[in-house]
Amino acid sequence: MAEAWRRAAAGGGVHHSRDRRGTVRTLRAARWRPATRLGLGLTLALTALAGRAREYHIESQADFDALRTAAFEPGDRILFHCGRRFRGMFAPRGKGSPEAPIRILATGSGSPPRIDAGGRHPAGLLLTHPDHWEVEGLEITNTDGTDRDQGALFGILALVRGEDGVHRHLYIRDCFIHDVNGMVGGKQRGGIHVVIEGCRAARFDDLQITGNRIVNVGGVGISNASSCGRVDLGPGEVAGRNLWTRVYIAGNHVERTGRNGIIVRASRNAVCEFNLLARCSRAETGHSIFGFHCEGLRLQRNEACGNVGPEGRDRGGFDADYNCVGTVIQYNYSHDNEWFCGIMKRPNRDVTIRYNLSQNDRQGIYFYGFENARQARNIRIYHNTHFVRRGLDVRVFAMDRTPLHSRFENNVFFFEEQGQWGRNAPGIHTVFRHNLYFHIRPPAGDPDPIVADPRLERPGTAGWGIDLRTMAAVAGYVPRADSPCLEAATAIPDRGDRDLLGNPVPVGRADLGALERQPPAGGAREWACPVGRGR
Repeated sequence: MAEAWRRAAAGGGVHHSRDRRGTVRTLRAARWRPATRLGLGLTLALTALAGRAREYHIESQADFDALRTAAFEPGDRILFHCGRRFRGMFAPRGKGSPEAPIRILATGSGSPPRIDAGGRHPAGLLLTHPDHWEVEGLEITNTDGTDRDQGALFGILALVRGEDGVHRHLYIRDCFIHDVNGMVGGKQRGGIHVVIEGCRAARFDDLQITGNRIVNVGGVGISNASSCGRVDLGPGEVAGRNLWTRVYIAGNHVERTGRNGIIVRASRNAVCEFNLLARCSRAETGHSIFGFHCEGLRLQRNEACGNVGPEGRDRGGFDADYNCVGTVIQYNYSHDNEWFCGIMKRPNRDVTIRYNLSQNDRQGIYFYGFENARQARNIRIYHNTHFVRRGLDVRVFAMDRTPLHSRFENNVFFFEEQGQWGRNAPGIHTVFRHNLYFHIRPPAGDPDPIVADPRLERPGTAGWGIDLRTMAAVAGYVPRADSPCLEAATAIPDRGDRDLLGNPVPVGRADLGALERQPPAGGAREWACPVGRGR
């Protein structure tokens, strides 16, 4: 990281602008240092805007080289022309303002402008101390073409190093990041990463990473990290320090990563939604999406699938990791992973897992990490539907792990063949209450189990790559008119007002599982999604 930051050196050049009559005139901007290589007839369009804001058009490699380390000012627009390819690392400097962010955009028609860093640079796009920056529409690669580990490489790296304070407004959207590094593991390399290092009191406010497609990258697809942000869970108290705020990661397509798909760290009330996480952790084990040192993290309306491999640890779709409080995992679709959800038993409080669908997760459904730890508290797991097809040998608690301080209520456990719980299923301070069990024996501690065929419409048919805005593909899990799930749920405080399809949950007796049979007046609705899902 430090080397990447040091390599963002100053640059400059001679440029051309157009006045209001369209006349081209030469301009030497004081904020650039002249570069001798620009004396060969470089044609760089630079259009004056209101005030000092300008447009910089990058159409050729010479344009790219001239501006790759230039300093920009509030309101400037850096326009990469579509259909063009550039080699190297673009590492602009400067800060925008609340009224006038600096924007990097694609312009024109055709394929996205592409930056090939060739595995020789820390990133295709490096932003240092990026206050009030927006990036949109780029295609970036960064590999030498081999499968070996080429170092700490990224597609896009936003880096704050040694600059305390609040860094505001960084938006990265609609970019295509692919072929970064070899297919290797490690968490300090990957697709889009935003990092604070060497700071004692720094954080980001208003970070959005939306609508990006990230495919074939070594390391982690999307991640943030902080050297000074953390959550400490002491006896009876929670202390959050330098937590990032207004973090929103949505509508991204992350596929074939060396390690995790998305990691959210050191954040308060971050939201990750409408993301597809497919075939993550190809080189090293890691859950597809999780948070660490977070308060109030919401993982919702995501699809996580295909996280499988020879190693048994950390190959689930979702994870309620430790050093977190108030994690909510809801309205998600997990399938064809080793398991649906990890729950870490180190310091971890007030986890809610509700209205999710697990379909054909292969080894287990829940994985309680750190088997000998005992610090997790208040794990609530309710109104989820779990389906396991014939031919899979699945334990509810993967790898015979021991549940801890958990309550399982109003869930559906549907096995097409005989299912198993795992040797330590009774758990420690764990309650099973009013769940439905089919082809699996109810736990001895459930005082009112429902042992019956749940009679769902079309179980096992949800498929891959579903539309997360409507969740229509999961409608096969709606109870039929003769289902024992109907109006059979017990009351749970603060259980949420919508089911997995977005239908209202009745105030009275709801249905068991993640989906309601008949919504009240008003019917199903489409989940509001402000972004598309990748390119």
